[in-house]
Amino acid sequence: MENASWYTREKAEPAEEYGTLPEKRSIEELLQKGFFIVDKPFGPTSNQVSHWVKEEIDLQKTGHFGTLDPNATGILPVGLNQGTRVNNALAHASKEYVFLAELEDEKDKEKIRETLQDFKGVNKQVPPEKSAVKKEEREREVYQIELVEARGKEVLGRVKCESGFYVRVLINQLGEKLGTEAEMEELRRTQQGALSEEDSDTLQDIVDAYHFYKEEDDEEALREVLYPIEKAVSHLRKIVVKDSAVNAVANGADLGAAGISQLQDGISEGERIAIMTLKGELIALAEARMTSEKMYDSDETAATLNSVHMEPEAYPKRWKQE
Repeated sequence: MENASWYTREKAEPAEEYGTLPEKRSIEELLQKGFFIVDKPFGPTSNQVSHWVKEEIDLQKTGHFGTLDPNATGILPVGLNQGTRVNNALAHASKEYVFLAELEDEKDKEKIRETLQDFKGVNKQVPPEKSAVKKEEREREVYQIELVEARGKEVLGRVKCESGFYVRVLINQLGEKLGTEAEMEELRRTQQGALSEEDSDTLQDIVDAYHFYKEEDDEEALREVLYPIEKAVSHLRKIVVKDSAVNAVANGADLGAAGISQLQDGISEGERIAIMTLKGELIALAEARMTSEKMYDSDETAATLNSVHMEPEAYPKRWKQE
């Protein structure tokens, strides 16, 4: 969470001899544990896009973070090799979409605007038939929604919502509330977590950058489209630990509050958080066991680990710093 305030529990400086600033990693390291932000084109499935990246970049494994329908476009993060392991953090982040719907009957613009606002808050939805998930009613929240334009029978809107919210269902329900039929014409994902359209690149640009790197040994273009996994967790609140605590966490130990150097404000108990080094490296994803306020004073367990993303040998076992 980039805009959250930071608090210092214990001042600490990173040791130069251990770890690497994420932006200083080699291309080989980024290809082994990084991700692309693909601007998904109209037509292919998300799995097809992920497979194309795997084949074109000659990778062992790829995986996309959050499915887009074949007819949808926009942000589709694709993890590379070990980078696929941050899937849960980004796939379940909030998302923003721009949609174009067509009504069967023309409706008053202000009525459409007012009706869209009815969806703000918690909504009940049953996933559409085309989706791969179980067709059971569930609740998903809409954080923001607005009418961008209404012209004739066409409605252009924007919605920011909880992960797992179906815009196609929203459009159908909009039609029902307006007393007509409504169909989705176009859908584009414009934001996912802290990632925006400006961060995304076309498949062609990504492939061209990779081939330029391989054939010309020039990595500049590839660095512009290839991101470290830390960018995938930029929407999460964070705890920064002292170097002396990194090895224990990287070996799977839950984080004791005494190992914290800095932490962000607003952490709530049960929240998914990212545990980072002083150099800004992702060590692990975890569940907070207490609030930010309690972490500042407590010496008990601050967070229990969900997944580890740093090799244990990256930092030595606990040592005393001068």
